Amino acid sequence: MKCIYCGADSKLRQRTEGRCPSCRHPFAFEPTKDRFKVTDSQFENAVERVSGGGKVQFTARHLWYELNRKWMKPGLWRSPWGALPFVGAGPGLLAALGVIHAEAFLLGALGLAVGVGTGILGSRIASWRAPAPPLPPRIPLDVFERQYLGRWRTVHGEVGLPGLLPVREAALPTMPREVAADVTAFSFDRAVVTDRWETAQVLVANRFHFEHNCAVLSRDGYPDGIAGTVKEMLRRNPRLTVFALHDASIGGCLLPLTLREPEWFPDPAVRIVDLGLRPGTARRARVPALAGARAQVPPRLAEILPAEDVAWLAHGHTAELAALRPAQVLRATYQGIVAAGLRDGSSPGSDGGGGGGGGDTYYGGGVIWVGDMGGPGADTAAVDGFG
Repeated sequence: MKCIYCGADSKLRQRTEGRCPSCRHPFAFEPTKDRFKVTDSQFENAVERVSGGGKVQFTARHLWYELNRKWMKPGLWRSPWGALPFVGAGPGLLAALGVIHAEAFLLGALGLAVGVGTGILGSRIASWRAPAPPLPPRIPLDVFERQYLGRWRTVHGEVGLPGLLPVREAALPTMPREVAADVTAFSFDRAVVTDRWETAQVLVANRFHFEHNCAVLSRDGYPDGIAGTVKEMLRRNPRLTVFALHDASIGGCLLPLTLREPEWFPDPAVRIVDLGLRPGTARRARVPALAGARAQVPPRLAEILPAEDVAWLAHGHTAELAALRPAQVLRATYQGIVAAGLRDGSSPGSDGGGGGGGGDTYYGGGVIWVGDMGGPGADTAAVDGFG
């Protein structure tokens, strides 16, 4: 195992007291005693990938998915055709190994050739079929937090976790408790509302709100203490466009409709654009899905989603934005905002053709318009930024 401090390789007998024999730094993990064979280098590499080389801030949930990523890739046995090389070649190989006479050997070799040929054909057929879905995370979240993230912090501290954001309880004392009076007179033309506090946290921590001149809120209270004031500021702007960013879940897919309710943005002049993951998008992008109990999909959501998406949600599946690297979510959100602006003529270079009222559903410019969900003239749109 390689030391992340000095780069020295060591064998188990050399790692006395769990330390590097060269520099004497302790190891956080011992792969020979770990069910998942996790090493310090593997954990460090996961941090490097999810943080984009230390440039992007992320949550523990992002790191959980990243550490699990290598186990979430579909394997050979996930395909019904994947076993054909072994099923076809197995009898021939056994015959070849057990030969006594030349005729038996030739028969075994022929069986082996036929089996290998069948396997190659099967792999070709498998490649033409729809790819198998990714596996869910192999290491449970609570085990990851206790056995891996907790152990890493104990041994290496926060030095080896550049960009890891604090949990909500730890972040609350550092958040602003009020908005300055001169700021309340100003209102953004755009706002991003997420279904999770942590998703909004990631956007703000990575300065998305500053670079793209938008407010960021979450359905469950981000930014704590001043979310109500920010909503009041936004409601004063009739030119406001609200972008909903959410997981592919029942609650997430309901977010754009929730934003039409009185406590959010009931004014039909306000456009609401769905930038979040939908089940179909999650399947196309091959986002790992978590399994849950069967659930009833609300009728108003079933009316706007395809039947296959409704069935997927009813089976209890959820695909989280956290399964994507933060940089992917930031990029897709920005691309969705640009696509929506081009479609309605509010971005430079647009042809000015917008609209989409009247309850019609049609496709154009990368935007899925699903009509008047909030009243006359109100558009709710879905931008497939993750596909």
